[in-house]
Amino acid sequence: MRVLHIIESPSWTGAMAQTLELMKGLRALGHVVALASKPGSILWDRAEDAGIETLAIETRSELNPVAVARLSAHILGRRVDIAHAHRAHAHSLGLLASAVTGCPLVVSRRVSFRPKDNLGSRVKYKTRLVARMVAVSQAVKNVLVEYGVPDERVVVIYSGSDPSVYRGDLDGSAVRDELGIPSGVTLVGKVANYYHGWKGHDTFLEAASIVAKSVPDVRFLLVGQLTDGEKMGSMVRDAGLSDRVVLAGYRDDVPSVLAALDVSVNSPRAGEGLSGAVRESLAAGRPVIATDVGGNRELVRDGETGLLVAPDDPRSLADAMLRLIEDPELARSLAERGATFVRENLSVDRMVRDTERLYHEILNERGRRPRPKV
Repeated sequence: MRVLHIIESPSWTGAMAQTLELMKGLRALGHVVALASKPGSILWDRAEDAGIETLAIETRSELNPVAVARLSAHILGRRVDIAHAHRAHAHSLGLLASAVTGCPLVVSRRVSFRPKDNLGSRVKYKTRLVARMVAVSQAVKNVLVEYGVPDERVVVIYSGSDPSVYRGDLDGSAVRDELGIPSGVTLVGKVANYYHGWKGHDTFLEAASIVAKSVPDVRFLLVGQLTDGEKMGSMVRDAGLSDRVVLAGYRDDVPSVLAALDVSVNSPRAGEGLSGAVRESLAAGRPVIATDVGGNRELVRDGETGLLVAPDDPRSLADAMLRLIEDPELARSLAERGATFVRENLSVDRMVRDTERLYHEILNERGRRPRPKV
């Protein structure tokens, strides 16, 4: 098959990482893939490094006629079989290009927020021009169906982790040394970009303040874009945690960062579709605490693969942190079962194969076969 992936990629996020893994995986299976995005992003550079064909489009506007024209020309000129859009603007641009060319469109939805209730969103999500919507968790599918997307047009395909990258035998000592964290100190971390308040960094810091009063040798780590900015620094100072919290900012060595942690925390108050930070922490053999929002409970089975707590509840989060710090046997048991769960159910290979199967299903429904190479 010839597949065109469309995405706006202003920064490196889980959506970008999964799109890159999907493109590489499909190509390894013999398919021809291309990326349509804005040049210069981390995703663009990594796609080019991987030898993936790239198409430059401007994605800042959802109704950019030049971008639609370029997409349409590529689809027709390269005889594309499937277009796959991965974010909101890509959804709109892909929909218009699909209307022009007749190319089947697949749209991925990665957050569990309800789509906006306006005419534009209703058209985007309910039109039958979209062949399938891929929800990254059952929670996301439920939101889409409740919004009015027909159940049969939403398929759940879980995001995947590469077991050769995220594994429990990695050594995090170099990261600890770099960040000035002694090997014997308990390190509790949160990996998430600081773009939106719903990510729950404030809840994490409030819980950290409670824990710090009980555990003198605990340290806390925040990793992700803008976590080393002035606003986060101010939040840390206001919480009285300047000597306990390390603000690491963006890192491209997340597997090693996770290996340095004793406990990994995911504390959003809403919105998570299927948290990449949780999935990767589990794959890396880290004990995980997550708030019970979105698809988190599909990864963290409370008391089995991790601990679930109520969102926006610093006291409950602090209690869960203390529980794992004070009971290393429980932490070890949860981590082992979590790693096994991800390894058996949430691999990149499975995500790629499930997506490939969906593409074939769509083409078969339409009586189309992948077009021969020209």
